[in-house]
Amino acid sequence: MRRRVLIGALVVAAACTSTTAPKARFAGTLLSVSGVVGLIGGAATQSYHDGHTAEIMAGFSIMSGVGIGLYAAGELLDPLPGPRPETVPEKHRRWAKILTERAGGAAREGNCRRVRRLERRVHVYNRDVHDFVFMRDPEIVKCLEGAPPAEPPSVPALPGTELPRTEPPNELSPDR
Repeated sequence: MRRRVLIGALVVAAACTSTTAPKARFAGTLLSVSGVVGLIGGAATQSYHDGHTAEIMAGFSIMSGVGIGLYAAGELLDPLPGPRPETVPEKHRRWAKILTERAGGAAREGNCRRVRRLERRVHVYNRDVHDFVFMRDPEIVKCLEGAPPAEPPSVPALPGTELPRTEPPNELSPDR
């Protein structure tokens, strides 16, 4: 009987697909938890059994093992939903966009030296972003051509409301 259950569980685990994986995870969770509860109950009531403790413990151990196997099969074939890992080209494109935004801010502040440094890095990370985004920003182009960028319009601030000019921390820090 135990062999039939074990063989049946192996067949179910082998036939697990992405559509049946959530059901296999659920069944595996129920079987493994039930097996552990049965083991605890069998250990707690062993003094009341007439020498059948080994069979009870073996049965619940097998139940728990089959449940763990089913859950593992469901998890391996269809992991829980989450963010898809970012590929290297996607990461480079994202960094190039971040650096382009920083270069635009530096150009508006008149920091052309930083714009030139960022231009080289954007070109290395993603040439398309460099050619079609970075080089189409008029302030950046003025800065790269050597002409001073236009001054941003100044908005008068109320006394005591000036904020310090700092960049927010960035965990990726592609700028450094």
